[in-house]
Amino acid sequence: MKVEDAPYFRLNVGKMFYGRYEHKIDAKGRLQIPIALRECDRETTPSDKVTYYRNFIMLKGSGNCLSLVPTDEFFKTAREFKPEYDAKGVVNFSRRLFPNIFEVQLDNQGRIIIPKHLREFAGLEDKVLVLGVGSWVEIWNEELYERACANSEIDYDEIADLFFSNLGRKKFGEKANEPAD
Repeated sequence: MKVEDAPYFRLNVGKMFYGRYEHKIDAKGRLQIPIALRECDRETTPSDKVTYYRNFIMLKGSGNCLSLVPTDEFFKTAREFKPEYDAKGVVNFSRRLFPNIFEVQLDNQGRIIIPKHLREFAGLEDKVLVLGVGSWVEIWNEELYERACANSEIDYDEIADLFFSNLGRKKFGEKANEPAD
């Protein structure tokens, strides 16, 4: 599959989540979310006051990971999402998505509790990866993540080319005010 042909479920999150963090999940299923992934978008908050996301929706992601989305943004996007299915397809989609979402709240130490059945689904035991992937956060078993990346049908160079072309990057030797072709 080519990158430009991939279906996207775009979230309306103002904050861009990024980074790779290694953390441990404790015996009670608690996982600390890195502070950089809790901070709200500074453009929407006064610069002298940092605010943090406290409520997230947790759901099964693709490739045996768990996904976290700020609660308000998830429901805003879910209301606006209109999948291109027939009526039966929409019902089947809704039956698969909505029963598998869980609202989680950060405690005072910035931790969430991951239910046992979701830990089992994602193969989370001790060491986990917490990844910022743009509009949401993913929680992975490191081995499953590395395997998913190795087996990906999408070529990283192709993605990087698309990304940098969207930044309006000039070709080598072009002057800043010359239009790119």
